[in-house]
Amino acid sequence: MSSLTQSLVIVIPILFVLTLGFLAERTHAFGAKTRPIPIINEMVLNFALPASLFVGTVKVSKTGLEKEFVLFVALLLTLLIGYGIGFAVAKLIFKQNVIASAIAALGVSFSAGPFFGPAVLGKIYGAEKSGVAISLISLVLNVVIIPLTTTVIKIELQRKTTQHISVGKLVGNSVFQAIFKTPYVWAPLLGIILVFLDFKIPVVASASLNLIGETTTGVAVFVAGMTIANNKFQINSVTLILTILKNVGLPILFLGVAFLLRIVPGSMFFNQGLLLAALPTGPMMVLLATRYKEFQKEASSILVLSTIGMLITVTGLILILHI
Repeated sequence: MSSLTQSLVIVIPILFVLTLGFLAERTHAFGAKTRPIPIINEMVLNFALPASLFVGTVKVSKTGLEKEFVLFVALLLTLLIGYGIGFAVAKLIFKQNVIASAIAALGVSFSAGPFFGPAVLGKIYGAEKSGVAISLISLVLNVVIIPLTTTVIKIELQRKTTQHISVGKLVGNSVFQAIFKTPYVWAPLLGIILVFLDFKIPVVASASLNLIGETTTGVAVFVAGMTIANNKFQINSVTLILTILKNVGLPILFLGVAFLLRIVPGSMFFNQGLLLAALPTGPMMVLLATRYKEFQKEASSILVLSTIGMLITVTGLILILHI
C-alpha cells in the first residue's frame, strides 16, 4: 500500500465520522432539548477509553515498556515547552490576562491523543503497539499539563482575593484528581504496574474489556464532530497563530526534542510521538474557558480550526514518514 493510499485510508474514515457527528448535532438527531455531547464524552473517557488503554498496556512486555520510556520523556518535554511558548505568545504578544494565557497555553500543548490516537496510530500500528503511546500522552496531559493549567488559574484567582492556599497544596490536589479520579489515567497506570509484576490477566477479562474498548475510536471521533458543530468559531490573528503553533509548531518542537534525546528518525517511537504531537487540541480548553468565563470564543475557534487542520497535517506526516 502506497503512503498516499495509507493516509487516505486513515484520514477519510475520520473525516466521514466527523461529518456524521457534525450533522447529528446540527440536525438535533438526539433531540433538541437533550445534551448528548457530555454524556457520550463521559462514556468514552470513563468506560471505553480506559478499557482500551488498559488492555493495550497489559499486552506489552516489560522490556517493551522500558523502551517506551524515552518516548514518555520526549512527550513530556515537548508539551511542557509548548505550554511555555503558548503562554508567552498569548501574554506578551496578544496581551491576554493570566487566566486566558493559561487556557491558550493548554490549547497549544494539548494533544487529543485519547480521542484521535486510536483512529490514527491504531490504524497504523495496531491497538497493542499504539496503546502504550496513547497511554503515555494521556499520562503527560492529565498528570502534568492539565494540573499545571488549573494551578496557574487558581493562583491568579487567589491573587485577586484575600483567600490564600499554598501552591504545594494546589498542585497536590490537582495531581490527585488527575490520577485517582480520571479512569483513562489510572487504568493504564494499573496496567503498567501489572506488567512489571509479571501478572497476566485472564483471557476472558481481556476479551470483556476489549468489547467496550473497541468502541473508543468511532465514538470519540463522532463526538468530536458534534463538538465542532456545537461551537461557534472566528478566524483572527489570535486563533490562527495559536492553531498554527499547535498543529505545526508542536510537531516541529517534538523533532527538536527527539534529536536531543537521540531518538532514531523513522523508528516507531519517533513516528508515534510526531503523530501524537500533530493531533489537534482537545475539548479541555473549551471546558476551562467556559468554567472561568475567559477566552471562550477563542478556545472554541482553536478547537475547530485545529481539528480541521489535522486532516492536512496528519495526511502530510503520513506521506512524509512513508508509513
